[in-house]
Amino acid sequence: MNNKYYTGMLLMLTLLGLIGVAQAATLNYTLYIKSGTLTVNGAGGATMPAWSYTDVAGSTKVPGPVLTANEGDLVNITVFNNHTLNHNFLIQGVTSDAAAIAPGGSKLYSFTASTAGTYLYSDTLNSNINREMGMYGALRVGPAGGGNTAWTGGPAFNFQRTWVVSEMDKTRWNDVAGAGGTVSTATYKPNYFLMNGKGGFDAMADANSTIDGNVTQTALVRIVNAGQFSHSLHFHGNHFKVLSVNGVRKSSPFQELDVINIPPKGTADVLYYLNQPGDYPMHVHTAQMENANGVYLNGVATMIMMR
Repeated sequence: MNNKYYTGMLLMLTLLGLIGVAQAATLNYTLYIKSGTLTVNGAGGATMPAWSYTDVAGSTKVPGPVLTANEGDLVNITVFNNHTLNHNFLIQGVTSDAAAIAPGGSKLYSFTASTAGTYLYSDTLNSNINREMGMYGALRVGPAGGGNTAWTGGPAFNFQRTWVVSEMDKTRWNDVAGAGGTVSTATYKPNYFLMNGKGGFDAMADANSTIDGNVTQTALVRIVNAGQFSHSLHFHGNHFKVLSVNGVRKSSPFQELDVINIPPKGTADVLYYLNQPGDYPMHVHTAQMENANGVYLNGVATMIMMR
């Protein structure tokens, strides 16, 4: 066949949608619900009981692993309940099966990733106690075929970070629930505030949390609030552009801010431009959340490092 003719036919079929540019994948994840502990290091730190979804044998993982997919992918998530209590698994805005998984049981959740964005998954049972104990994580969906854009035809980025922020009331919730007691949910006074399951001293040195890159690069930051308090995140060094809030995409020109408030169970995707050399903090604009049991600066915080 003439090469020119073949190329023309291939282009025509592609434009007609008869040949896909990118093939969807089938992705299989396995999560285990386990009990264990979470340690916040540094001044004011402590070790507290925690429950979580984990993909590693023998240990808890707060937050659970970041699950990734692209638009069009078939996603299968098998969740095993290796704890002594009922739990469930729900991806906000994606799945609808909120029925309990009994101790020793398992359940398969299947869906087709349909819309690029950032989603919270969590346990919705037990009056928020299960979520507070550490049962949460993030699902990240990219454009069909992958690539470094927020969505198909959307803003481009060089690298991305996923920030899951949360808080824990060690004395009244974690210690009580971890010992098998009854939590009085009417009183919630968290004294530990977490960035990706870490206190600020650790999060400021965590490569999965820090924005660390070269001047002229752009970072896509996906923020998920798995806690029960609103978190107002303040970026130093430069403003960011708000791409989406709670799954709703914004229109260009995107609003520029240096503080964004994320309500409980809320999400946001923002684009941060690395525009000047130096090291700058990212922290929350609530003094209480900047500490670990009263010790500053060991709460929700990380670093922005531009070279």
